[in-house]
Amino acid sequence: MPKLIDRDERRSEIAEALWRIVLREGVSGVSVREVAAEANISVGSLRHVFADKEELLEFSMRLVYERAGNRLGRHQRIRNPLRWAEAVLSEVLPLDDERRVEMHVNLAMVTESVAHPRLAGAAREAHEGLRSLCRMVLTVFDEHGLLGAGRDLDSEAIALHALVDGLAMHLLLADTDSPARVRRVLGDHLTGLRLESGSVAQ
Repeated sequence: MPKLIDRDERRSEIAEALWRIVLREGVSGVSVREVAAEANISVGSLRHVFADKEELLEFSMRLVYERAGNRLGRHQRIRNPLRWAEAVLSEVLPLDDERRVEMHVNLAMVTESVAHPRLAGAAREAHEGLRSLCRMVLTVFDEHGLLGAGRDLDSEAIALHALVDGLAMHLLLADTDSPARVRRVLGDHLTGLRLESGSVAQ
């Protein structure tokens, strides 16, 4: 008896087909017909799940964020604040093949968002979500006495957010920084937050 696929699973499979096209050809290579062929379904079947290309693009972009968010939940049981922070922030860095694919797709979609308001909205929500995650990390550090005196949570959240974004780009676009080195840089930054504002480590 053939396996029955529910609507959510079908939508995810179609989105992953779109990801593969984006990785090969960029967003400009995406069409409803091309995605249907990649997913090995008819155009009619695809349109039964997604009303138009805009909806398909938006869902495919949000699936990247959804999967990253699901991975964050795996680290809830880590009790050491520093280890927890390193674990959750690493989930939004392209440290393995799965996260590299997601980051490549996200970057392509963000670039395309100039012409697609719904993509722009999804990108803004993801940006705000990562900023909130950075601020949550810093709030936890503050509660555990791991944030140096004089440090402003909002300013530090901006700095941490910028560091994570920058490290992600280094991993994605260059071979000069290894995953191990990026993890070390992130860990060093988080550890250094214990210093008072304006202090210099000796």
